[in-house]
Amino acid sequence: MEGKRVFQVVLLLFSIAAISAAQDCPKGSPKLFVFGDSYVDTGNWPKNVSGTWKEPFGLTFPGKPDGRASDGRVLTDHIASFLGIESPTPYQLMRDDASKNTQQGLNFAYGGSGVFPTTWTWTIDSLTAQINHFDQILKENEYSQRDLDNSVALVSTGANDYQFYFTAIKGFKDGLPAFTEGLVKQLAADLQRINHLGVKKIAVATLPPLGCLPLNTIPPNSYQNCDEESNKIAMIHNQLLQKAVEKLNTDDGNKCTFVILDLYNAMVSAIAQFRQNAENTEYKNPLQPCCFKMVDFMCSVDGVCADPKASFFFDRGHPSDNGWNAIYSFLQGSLSKELRV
Repeated sequence: MEGKRVFQVVLLLFSIAAISAAQDCPKGSPKLFVFGDSYVDTGNWPKNVSGTWKEPFGLTFPGKPDGRASDGRVLTDHIASFLGIESPTPYQLMRDDASKNTQQGLNFAYGGSGVFPTTWTWTIDSLTAQINHFDQILKENEYSQRDLDNSVALVSTGANDYQFYFTAIKGFKDGLPAFTEGLVKQLAADLQRINHLGVKKIAVATLPPLGCLPLNTIPPNSYQNCDEESNKIAMIHNQLLQKAVEKLNTDDGNKCTFVILDLYNAMVSAIAQFRQNAENTEYKNPLQPCCFKMVDFMCSVDGVCADPKASFFFDRGHPSDNGWNAIYSFLQGSLSKELRV
């Protein structure tokens, strides 16, 4: 299948180098602005659509559905905790209720979205659209320049773009390599725009190992092994992203401005650790999701494992609360060096 062709390039061992040194970066108490997809969305998903505002999501935290694509916390919650602040209010909830707290920043991320517009009927907020919302908020004087001087942007997006690419009826005539180059080019332009709007630190997550997501390891693989071809696609994307971020920092003249969160290797390491520690637990295979029944692409309330807290993946595309805890543990070292403001 054309969409699954391996790029005609030499694959390098992918390891994200530290982009910045902590001693060169300004200090302060930050606000967090979040952009991306369901890995960082904490409540922008529409409540009237089947999904994360309905059971069984939120079983572990906060004990009821709250718009997160997991049984508990997602990446945003861990980054906010690291920064010493509460998870920022979702933009849509703030628009629905003006009394919502915006002192921690705002979360514009939208589950199902991508760098480019996707075809999901309920998804309208591409990364560009999310940044447009941020721009409008700034024009309404919600935040001062001092606020922005001590702010961090978290960006995690791209996986849905590849899902769209592989499922598009007409495909893309220029092929996967050109699609990836265009995707990373647009992502880099969006990162630069966030910076030009006043945010002094922008952290962008790499793609996760796409081949390890349960949706790519379902039977006949039976959740045993990661799909290496899909992982290579993610690795090539991440290599191009690393080069783009390096160029952004060079052009900006400040190596602290743009940093990479190595979600790929953090998830790979967390999965390997899970395998090692799972011998005496009911979940011996981290690639097998807790949710075993899907309805309209969403986890069904009658298809959930007995103990979501013991799983690594909650459903076919998203880590569980336990999985995100493990992933975060492998991100902490780089965060301490790269994300201080």
